[in-house]
Amino acid sequence: MTLPFHWVNGTPGASISLSDRGFSYGDSLFETFRVHRGRPHLWRYHLQRLQAGQRVLGIECETRRVESQLELALDWLGTQALDDAAARLTLSRGAAGRGYRSAADMSTLTLSLDTVSPWRSVPSAARVILCETPLAIQPLLAGIKHGNRLEQVLAARELQDEDEGLQCNSRGEVVCGVSSNVFIARDGKLLTPPVVDCGIAGTVRRAIMEALAPSAGLEVVETRLHPDDLVTAEEMLLTSSLQGIRQVARCGEHVFTSSQCGDTLREHFFHFSESSE
Repeated sequence: MTLPFHWVNGTPGASISLSDRGFSYGDSLFETFRVHRGRPHLWRYHLQRLQAGQRVLGIECETRRVESQLELALDWLGTQALDDAAARLTLSRGAAGRGYRSAADMSTLTLSLDTVSPWRSVPSAARVILCETPLAIQPLLAGIKHGNRLEQVLAARELQDEDEGLQCNSRGEVVCGVSSNVFIARDGKLLTPPVVDCGIAGTVRRAIMEALAPSAGLEVVETRLHPDDLVTAEEMLLTSSLQGIRQVARCGEHVFTSSQCGDTLREHFFHFSESSE
C-alpha cells in the first residue's frame, strides 16, 4: 500500500458524510505538517493552533482523540517503511442537518498522508508576485487555520510561472503568501507582518520568532509592511510547515541577491525541529 492514504474517525479509507458541515460550509479546521521517521515536526505548535481554532469555532474534540488518530498514522507509516510524509489533520463540526444553526452530534476527525520532499532538502529560491486578490479583514478568524480557503484559491489562480504569490489586506498591507508566511531582512532585522486582522499564524513563523532568530542573534519585529517595503529589503523568506524556510529570488521585477539570514535560520530550523519534539 502506498501514499496517499487516510483515516476518518479512526477508520482507514472511510468516507465523510455529504451532510458534514466541513464539506457543506467549511465549518472546520485543519493542520498540515511534515512527518519524518515517525516524528511529526513542530507538533506542539500545530496542536496549540488547532486548540485555538477549536475555541474560536466552538468545535469539540478531546486532545486524546486527536493524538490517537496521529498515533494510528505514525504506526502505519512505520509498517510501510516510509521516512517522510505530508500529513493533514482536519477537524470539522460533523454531520448535521441543513442550515447554519444546525448542530452536530459529534465532530469529524480525518487524517490524510501524502508524499513530500525529503527532509533537509532545500527548495529552490522562489519567484513571487504580488496578487490582486485581497484578504478580508476579520480579526475573529485571524491566526487560525479554518477550512474556508477561497481567498487563497482565487489568489493561486493568478500564478502562472511563479512559485508563490503575496496577498495584501483591504488596506493594501502585505500579510502573507498564498500558502506561506513572509519575512524580509532589512538593516540587520527580520520584519514580518502581524496576523491580528487576517492571515494564518504559521508554525515555522512562530518557531523563528520564539526560538530560531534569538538563537541566531537576529531581532524579529512584527510590523505592517507595504509593497514598497519589499523592494528595499535585502532578503525575502517564505515559511511553511512542509517547505520550512524558502529563499525568494525575485518578487516581481525586484531581485534579491543575499541569502545570509535564510541560510542561518535554515540550519537552526533543522536543529530545532530534530531536537524539540
